[in-house]
Amino acid sequence: GPGLAGRTNQGEPMTVRRSAGTERRRFLALLGGAALLPLGATAGCAELRPNEDHLRVRTGIEPLRKRFPALGELSDAHWLGYDLDEAGKRQTVPGPDSRIRLVGVARLAAGAVAATLGAAPAGERFETVALPADLPAPLAKHVPDRTDWRASTAYDLRILAREPSQAPAGEEAEGRFLLHEKDDRVWFDTVFLYT
Repeated sequence: GPGLAGRTNQGEPMTVRRSAGTERRRFLALLGGAALLPLGATAGCAELRPNEDHLRVRTGIEPLRKRFPALGELSDAHWLGYDLDEAGKRQTVPGPDSRIRLVGVARLAAGAVAATLGAAPAGERFETVALPADLPAPLAKHVPDRTDWRASTAYDLRILAREPSQAPAGEEAEGRFLLHEKDDRVWFDTVFLYT
């Protein structure tokens, strides 16, 4: 999102930057981001190919559990995970700052959405919304219902909040989470900025 794109933490000590880089590499490894890694030193320019990683639908649950533990039990996930600035470009060495987008849909535990909506505090008001019109094409077939989703900015912040001891140094996150009560699904569209 635009709020993350221009931020940097240039005043942080070098040890913090190393820690953030390590966390970024772990995150890319969890995503299976081999396409984001640099090619061997002997590779010539002719061997570079377009990075289509942003089109590959993933079904693994573990990266989602790691990023969104407050969502609880997840299953039947279909999502995309990629570097926003490298999507569709030729493979290159990732820059010092990366904006990793996680976008997709997953099923929550049975009854979880009704319980969340029913227990929402006064300040966490949910509104009925439709999914964005510009859903990533590879995910469209995994989202049969486009209407009757529920969203709350306060809920978004709660899902993205992490304990200080769990939040990697040099990582910021923003995003949106929409809930569908009929089939206990969550739609997520998030960006993690690593500096």
